[in-house]
Amino acid sequence: MIRARNVLPGIGVLVLTTGAACAWAQQKTPAAPESQGKHYVLPANKDTVQWGWLDPAEKPKLTINSGDTVSIETLRHSLDEIGPGVSMDEIVKLRLANPGGGPHSVTGPLYVNDAEPGDTLEIRVKKIVIKDDGFNFNLPGKQFPTVGLLAAEFPEGHVQYFKLDPKTMTTEFKPGIVLALKPFPGTIAVGPDPNEPKEKAGPPIHDAKGRTSTLRPWKNGSNMDVNEMQAGSILYFPVFQKGALIWTGDSHCLQGNGEVNLTALECSYKEIEIQPIVRKDLHIQWPRVETSTNWVFMGFDEDLTEAMKIAVREAVDFLAGQKMVPMTREEAYSLTSIVGDCRVSQVVDIRKGVHCLIPKSIFVKK
Repeated sequence: MIRARNVLPGIGVLVLTTGAACAWAQQKTPAAPESQGKHYVLPANKDTVQWGWLDPAEKPKLTINSGDTVSIETLRHSLDEIGPGVSMDEIVKLRLANPGGGPHSVTGPLYVNDAEPGDTLEIRVKKIVIKDDGFNFNLPGKQFPTVGLLAAEFPEGHVQYFKLDPKTMTTEFKPGIVLALKPFPGTIAVGPDPNEPKEKAGPPIHDAKGRTSTLRPWKNGSNMDVNEMQAGSILYFPVFQKGALIWTGDSHCLQGNGEVNLTALECSYKEIEIQPIVRKDLHIQWPRVETSTNWVFMGFDEDLTEAMKIAVREAVDFLAGQKMVPMTREEAYSLTSIVGDCRVSQVVDIRKGVHCLIPKSIFVKK
């Protein structure tokens, strides 16, 4: 059941976006969302979750207004079939049971009124509440020789389950190793780009029904695996479909940059609370993230160098366009080389990802 209640949207993140950031420091400051909006709850069940596909023809599970907030529940991979006690053989069967689709369970879509192609959708990640178990696995390299960075070196595959402590936000990897959890959505997407290029590798992007696989990240987000997207961050997506259409899943509780063996510390959420805001004043080509300390720019391509070029070009274009301290594009390129921190987001999603961080602290002019 979908429930709604009236709340005041959070103020903390709003302050973050109106200071130094100044609407990506190049556009006019956006109007704040309504001071009082509705809060919705979207549970995860067989009616609200899709397995491995984004389908713009799927009937929206919820319709909201810009500035409303939504708490979304998520499931583990393969419609919650992967959990403690599930063997590697069973995981392989599940991987083969959805040809072409991703393993991800994605809740949605959410329809945002007034969102139109060409707009930007700003999504404020307000809160993440995790469930209490997680896992990591790599598939058998003898059967999946290209899935995972070193797949051929691990022919038998491996799965490990974890008990997560939501109170301390820690888990024990094994006796003597304790991990601090840093949850973020591995997959969060708006509706697919109708001009997404044809696949360069791997299974087809689209199936016979016209659905888009969740395997690859692209301009609409999807399987980005960017670990900066934690609670308190703000995500920006170019809109390609009327109503924007939001899905999220592939929930992560911790992930290193690269996600090298195939999976993160995969988990699921009791809720990820988001606040989508339609931006008519901002037009971008690729997803971006804003945190309290950095602006984050992304690039995706089958070729890691090309992904790096896209992310760097996005950072350069931002710096050359911002109004806090005007600079030439040559100066922006130089500054990106000096302070930009470009990281490999993941190398296991067919399309590889790079994200480049530009620190806000370098801007000292009020």
